Amino acid sequence: MAEPVVGVDGAPPGRRTPGPRGRRLLRAAATVVGVSAVFACAAGVFAHYSGFVSSTASRVAAFTPVLVIVGVVGFVVLLLARRWIVAGIAALVVVAGVVTQAPLYVGASSAADSDLVVMQANIYLGQADIVSLASTVRAEDVDLLTIVELTEGALNRIEVSDLAVALPYSFTHALPDGRGVGIFSKYPLVDGRVLDGFRLGNVRAETDLPGHGRTAVYALHPLPPWPEAAWRWDLEMSRLSDILAAEALPTIVGADMNSTWDHRPFRRMLAGYGPDTSPDLLDAAEVVGAGFVPTYPADKAIPPLLTIDHVLTRGGLQPTSMHTVTLVGSDHRGVVATVR
Repeated sequence: MAEPVVGVDGAPPGRRTPGPRGRRLLRAAATVVGVSAVFACAAGVFAHYSGFVSSTASRVAAFTPVLVIVGVVGFVVLLLARRWIVAGIAALVVVAGVVTQAPLYVGASSAADSDLVVMQANIYLGQADIVSLASTVRAEDVDLLTIVELTEGALNRIEVSDLAVALPYSFTHALPDGRGVGIFSKYPLVDGRVLDGFRLGNVRAETDLPGHGRTAVYALHPLPPWPEAAWRWDLEMSRLSDILAAEALPTIVGADMNSTWDHRPFRRMLAGYGPDTSPDLLDAAEVVGAGFVPTYPADKAIPPLLTIDHVLTRGGLQPTSMHTVTLVGSDHRGVVATVR
């Protein structure tokens, strides 16, 4: 049998292994990639905790879950490059990143048929398909629906759709340019009012829930931290925190908060600034351990990356499950939560 033909370096012809110089270059390139990825993760962790009020910091914080995954990839690359010391530092950064996200994965879903169903929907300047929205409301057996970016045109379509049959009671504040907002309910709504002093629409109403009694319902839509000035977003989040902390009734909130778990103003809102007897707000995604459930942008070729739509409760109302749903014609996914 003929001997196999090999090159001068012992490899088959045409399949030369990198020489010492090539291996050094590959290792250097892997190091640069790994360190860059871990640096991105570190930036996300820093933005999560720092609370800096700037458009740049808020952008970085919004992508912290993605940046943590990038950091994990960077750590693996550094291990493959045998950069042991740098990989050790990278491991610490990645662990810090995982810690920022861990609360979202600790919890359990325990929905029951008797639970209240709450849905939050951003209908994208009133352009979402109302017929499809009504079908989702029916399929999910929604009891309370909060809508943001409610225009007069969208409200007119809602009033002649099955949605108005499924949820016959409403308090709305329809406006152009994405500023409108509304609450739709199976149960009568009373004492509806617009929250003054906000650039976008924010409203509150009350309803009597079977077996629970009088409850405050909010539909909220604070300004985003970009392209608006970040200080305006921070100010509106602080004002909404004060309003919710002062609320005397058990509370349900459906909101496009323009904020994620990784924005410190949002976590401050959950903790509350009210009197000591005022319980914290509960974020459905956190309570049920839903993890990373992004809702925006939902109209791109890539999946959504930002979790800015939320259902919150307080005062004896406990979220028991949470998932997202498609909103045809919108740039957001909807959020559906069950509440006990």
